[in-house]
Formats: sequence, C-alpha cells, structure tokens
Amino acid sequence: MLANQYFKKRTYGFRSFFHDTFKVMKSSAQIREVMRSGRISEQFRERIMLAVTAVNDCIYCEWAHTRAALSSGCTEDEVVEIMEHDFSSCDPEEVVALAYAQHCSETEGAPTAESKEKLVEHYGEQKANDIMLIIQMITVGNLLGNTIEGFGSRFKGKPPENGSLVFELFIYIFGWPFILILNKKMKNKAKKID
Repeated sequence: MLANQYFKKRTYGFRSFFHDTFKVMKSSAQIREVMRSGRISEQFRERIMLAVTAVNDCIYCEWAHTRAALSSGCTEDEVVEIMEHDFSSCDPEEVVALAYAQHCSETEGAPTAESKEKLVEHYGEQKANDIMLIIQMITVGNLLGNTIEGFGSRFKGKPPENGSLVFELFIYIFGWPFILILNKKMKNKAKKID
C-alpha cells in the first residue's frame, strides 16, 4: 500500500495505550488535585489542551475543547491561532507552557531535557508538573479519538499505518457511547450554524 493510502494521524497500539492509561490512572489523585487547585486557570488549561490537540489533530477533542475554551473566556481568534500553532495573542506568561505542549506532542511525549528545564525554570516545579499532567491527559484523549477515527477510516480504504484492526475495534467499542454523544452534539451544532 502506498504511503498516502494510510490514515496518518498518530493513534494508539496495544502497548502505548496500556502504558499511557496506566500512567494516567496512577496519577489520578494528582490530576484531581490539579483541577481543583486553581494553579492553572480553566482558560490556561484549555489553551494547553488546544496546543496539544493542534498537533495530534483529534477531531473530537478539537470540537470539545474549542467549545470549552470559548466557554472559559478564550476568544475565537485565540482558539484559531492556537490551532494554527501561533501563540502571539496568548498571555505571554503562558507561551512557555504552550510551546512546551506543542513540543511534547511533536516529539510524541519525548521532549528534550532542555525544554523541560525551561518549563520548570519558568513556572516552578509544582506548576510545571501540573502542566505536564494536563498534557498527558489530553494526549490520551487525542490518541483515543484518533484511534476511533482511524478505525472508521479503515473501512474507507485508509487504515492507520501501524494499526491493528482488533485493537481499534476494542477502542471503538470502549469509546462508542462517548463518540455517539459527541457526534450528535457536533451535528446539532452544525445544523444551528446552517
């Protein structure tokens, strides 16, 4: 099969899914604490999530987090710019985190030591750890969404390049109720716009 005949978005395989899911489950108490602490505002959190989603290109997360960002007070221009990897209209205090989130996604979760040091230097250990947990969470959501989209793409003749039908089916069944609800919301919103 030619390279352009594959679904190109980053998706999960068995090993990476269980590895990332285990890490998130192991960090669940920390994640709850980050969400409640207020160290990272809701707007900032949504900007980080959009920066990651812009790289991973998950249609479901883009839709949901665009709405969440707008609801939290982000402007449409900010959302569009972040999705285009442009942080110029964002709060300068947040740009280091947004660039780190983008870098983390582009390196598939293997950022350079220098970039991590810069994040810690800029925000301090606690807030940098909060940012890294948010990146970890949205990455799991992005890759789950892409795996589900890749499963559907398989039936249109474009399977994920390194995919597994069995694993994609497992993820599709696991995520099916959520995707049904989200697809319905997306279609209803599209009808209102037309």
